[in-house]
Amino acid sequence: MNIDSLKYFYLIAKEGNISNVTQSVHLTQSALSQQIQRLEKEMSVKLFTRSNTGVDLTSDGKILLKYAEHILRIHDTMIMEMAQTRNTNTIIRIQACNITADYVLPCTLIIANTKYPTHNYELTSNPSAEIVGNVSNDICDIGFCCCSDIASDNPELVKEKVGKIKIVLVSKNENSFPDDASLEQLRDFSMITFTQKNNITNILAKKLNHLGYNLNYFNSNLRVDGIESAKVLVRKKLGIAFLPYISVKEELYKNQYKTISVPELDVNMDITMVYKKHCSPQVKDFVLWLKEQGAKSFC
Repeated sequence: MNIDSLKYFYLIAKEGNISNVTQSVHLTQSALSQQIQRLEKEMSVKLFTRSNTGVDLTSDGKILLKYAEHILRIHDTMIMEMAQTRNTNTIIRIQACNITADYVLPCTLIIANTKYPTHNYELTSNPSAEIVGNVSNDICDIGFCCCSDIASDNPELVKEKVGKIKIVLVSKNENSFPDDASLEQLRDFSMITFTQKNNITNILAKKLNHLGYNLNYFNSNLRVDGIESAKVLVRKKLGIAFLPYISVKEELYKNQYKTISVPELDVNMDITMVYKKHCSPQVKDFVLWLKEQGAKSFC
């Protein structure tokens, strides 16, 4: 299978339109179409059908798309590892849940670089469930998941809790919002919540289920994907939100936000590091250093 043809297929499948991809890959529409025809001929299947808005995947195209991203990632990893054999620098590939990638690890990696000046770090964010699979499949070297109950049948994986993130309920720092509230009183306020892929949603859901409630208990008509979106809405006094303390500590210090204490909803998020038992010496050194430093190195 030609890897370039697969890459073009993946981009077109995600866009749903060939002409939208031409500029980013610097090829004409005719050249892109030829690449897809080459792939279809090689696999003896039809991958796309044309529609009024662009192209649609066939049933065979949907199957290929399911595997294409994984194949392309493995290919990129292979090329990178080959490059490392010709390079004295070591690249350590790290994937983390979005909260950890955005607010926790950047400081750690800068500090680590002073001890390991020949290391280069590649940090990307992914959902915790995907991270475990990517460590297992050698797509990344180390994973940081925002949970403690990580499921995996791979006996090679090591899972260690390395820190904890406090989740706090915050509002605009105004008298219209209370300093303390019961679970029942929270229904008087508009709650900004997150989409299902956000770890805060999962942790809150478990806590509420334990108390006999679910997320629908909150007065919420808006779910956002990112923490920064929620912070903007809190700042504009459009609602209250459960957010990682590490993401709002500056606003709290400046008295822009305030915390609302809800004793029934004391929520923490575990940070679990995942890596392989038989990892490279460089990764093993980094893991040992991080376990010695612990949460002291987090932002």
